Amino acid sequence: MAISQPTVALATATGIIATDTDARRLSIAHQAAAIVQRDRGRMDAALSHGLQALRFARRIDPERQGDVLATLAVVLFFAGRTAQALARFEEAVRLTPAAQLPRLFHRRGLVLWNLSRYTDALDDLSRAVDGSHRLGDILWEGRALNGRCTVHLSLGDVDAAQADAARAGELLTSVGQDYEAAQALHNQAVSAHQRGDLPQSLALWDRVTERYEALGNVSPELYIDHGHALLTAGLIDEAQRLCEAGLEKERSPVRRAELLLFLAQVALTRGDSESAESRADAAARLFRSQLRPGWVDRARLLRLRAQHLADHPELQPWSLEDRDRPERSRRAQAARNARLLRDAHELVESMRASHALELPVALVLQGRIANDSGDAELARSSLAAAALTRRSGPPLSRAAGWLAAALLASQDGDGRALYSACRRGLDAVDEHRAVLGDFELRALASGHGIELARLAVSAAVRAGRPRELWWWAERWRASALNAAFTRPDDPVLRTEVAALRDVTRRLDSLADDDPTGSNLLAERARLEASIRRAHRRLRAEGSEGFGLPPGLDLPTVMDELGDAVLLTFVNDRDDLHLVTVRDGRVRHHRIGSSSAAEREADFARFALRRAASGRLVDLTATAARLESALLGPHSSALRGLVEGGDRPAVVVPPAGLLTAPWGLLPLFAGVNLTVSPSVTQWLKARRALRTRANGHVALVTGPGLSTREAEVTRLSPVHRGALVLPAEKATVAAALEALDGAGLAHVAAHGTFRADAPLFSSLQLADGPLTVHDLEGLRHTPRSIILSACDSGGAAPIGPHEALGLVSALLGMGASDVLASVVPVNDHATLSVMADVHAVAGRGGTLSEGWLAARTAAQGDLLRAATAASFTSWGA
Repeated sequence: MAISQPTVALATATGIIATDTDARRLSIAHQAAAIVQRDRGRMDAALSHGLQALRFARRIDPERQGDVLATLAVVLFFAGRTAQALARFEEAVRLTPAAQLPRLFHRRGLVLWNLSRYTDALDDLSRAVDGSHRLGDILWEGRALNGRCTVHLSLGDVDAAQADAARAGELLTSVGQDYEAAQALHNQAVSAHQRGDLPQSLALWDRVTERYEALGNVSPELYIDHGHALLTAGLIDEAQRLCEAGLEKERSPVRRAELLLFLAQVALTRGDSESAESRADAAARLFRSQLRPGWVDRARLLRLRAQHLADHPELQPWSLEDRDRPERSRRAQAARNARLLRDAHELVESMRASHALELPVALVLQGRIANDSGDAELARSSLAAAALTRRSGPPLSRAAGWLAAALLASQDGDGRALYSACRRGLDAVDEHRAVLGDFELRALASGHGIELARLAVSAAVRAGRPRELWWWAERWRASALNAAFTRPDDPVLRTEVAALRDVTRRLDSLADDDPTGSNLLAERARLEASIRRAHRRLRAEGSEGFGLPPGLDLPTVMDELGDAVLLTFVNDRDDLHLVTVRDGRVRHHRIGSSSAAEREADFARFALRRAASGRLVDLTATAARLESALLGPHSSALRGLVEGGDRPAVVVPPAGLLTAPWGLLPLFAGVNLTVSPSVTQWLKARRALRTRANGHVALVTGPGLSTREAEVTRLSPVHRGALVLPAEKATVAAALEALDGAGLAHVAAHGTFRADAPLFSSLQLADGPLTVHDLEGLRHTPRSIILSACDSGGAAPIGPHEALGLVSALLGMGASDVLASVVPVNDHATLSVMADVHAVAGRGGTLSEGWLAARTAAQGDLLRAATAASFTSWGA
């Protein structure tokens, strides 16, 4: 009961201690209280009860003494008194009869595991499993299997760990130990994570959390183990919140040290090298005092990684822009490199001696530091040793090994080997992503391949080979959208999406000072979190049949382009490059600063917002500045490339420039322009456009537009027989029915872009917001979609290669082309722009052709021109 029902056990024990005089009963009561207080982190109380239990046990017999000594040893260990704990175990072994030794071995094995003495721990726990089984002791056999599972995980034997956890769960459930059965499920979640099955791991973590909370007893390991899965998924904020909550509750010095180390890992992942270093230092001090050398090495590794990251901020995988390196004199930097190299060498030797699983990470780090220090031989040997992991283990471990091989090839100047290693490494990350059915998780997973992509792009830039640069720029761009779309089929999820819509509608109708607002905000946050968790459990369904392998098939792209011109923009650190493709010829142009281009795009969007509100804006000057930032000194040459508008153009920007107002550039005046997140996505959309049959036309109006029904009323005669939903009838359910399978869908509604949660971006309809999660319920996504809502084309960059929003989600769901605005637009000016677009679409033209007609017709009218430039045509 001390483990499965700790509150009841403690109350019962307290009653016995207060009223009983029998030494055996008092010894057992104090022992149970020691276990409960230990697990609650109240180490002083746990030690006091443990010593009292031992005092009474000495009056009984050696067997009772041995059992209490084993419990006291565990308490001493978690109190940070490791030497005393091991001494108590030795004393317990001498006193314990053979029939009770399996229980002792189980407890000692867990302490040895915490000390990173994995071989000794495996021996003890295997003896505990076998001995308990022979004795028919089901409870302790289940406990020992659970313990041995953790050791197998530490040794990288995931299959053995999974088998032990599954069997432990069966045994512990059979004897009513619900809490320990939940711990077995916890271990299965860790096994799934180590195996690389992230959706299964996240699904299991949801179940584990529910079980712990239902039992009113949360395992301290939950915060760290679940946190690691969240970090792998790229969910950094969630991982941090989870472990900060654990640190606030946890009192055990042992667990607090582990939580501090994990928070250092979170800070490092975020790119906060200063916080990562200080937390790793604090954790290392605690581990040293607890005599836990393996954990000290983990903390030293994290500290060293933080110090190296401070010198190389560009290595932060999820950063959107490079941070400045610290300024040091050449002598100071050389001294720092020498010190870091000494620390790295000592750490690698220590990890080699202990056979630490983190050794490959330490070897890569030593190779990087050695390279900084000019020790080419040590750098080469370290990276070669780390690269040995590239052919075995789960996908992300193999990707790390291929990264080491790529760094080694870069040092050797072997371009062919570098490209091969980068290609194989990205293939491994693709394997990791292949099971993810959620857009957000797939986008975040790109972070695991960013450095491989950067290495290859930089090598292609240095080599001056435009075709290679084009291929590598595309290899890792917007790849979250390239996988098959997984449509959720979960009635509970549909109910929660509907509930979220109702809560959001009620929130929007409240006055600012309404006291019920805080409760509704909390409920909205709860529902959004639950919907996100449900999506993370989705598994990808496989290929959609477009036959698009990773990377570009250059001849196929050139055939598909025909007489169109392709302009692919590429980031190499903060340098912006442009690759153009026309008539089979590929050229490379150096543009300038990526960050400067992003700032100018921000300014251009700001100018368009001002114009929408009736402010006077110099649109010509804004356009010229934007073009200068995006095209550098090549505007004139590129104007010849598009031949004054005679050739269509396809622009493929990096994530940070995806929502730049590309239609504002003078280069594209008179040009049939399409923007796409990637060339692969453009190919996919083009093929879908050819294969999709023409469906019906759906015209939907949302509430609250200043133009009321005028927009759709003007469009109805263009599309005779169109399915029209006026504002009062345009509920989410009715709109989804109208949109399903449409050849052309037009939604005139206010939009909300959620940068914090792009897949909750929405369009306002009669009964509340229509979100991406509602659109996932469509059996057939509309082929062509026009969103005349404000800001409906917004996208949030997730790393340098991915961006998510309403438009990117629709493209990922199979839409061929989408016309949407990247800033709020003027409702009245939008009427004219939409009339021009539909005049072309009604004759069978594409959305990009309609957008061109609208931009052309708007010339000379500032407000109308700004409104037309505020839209972008994405897709085919």
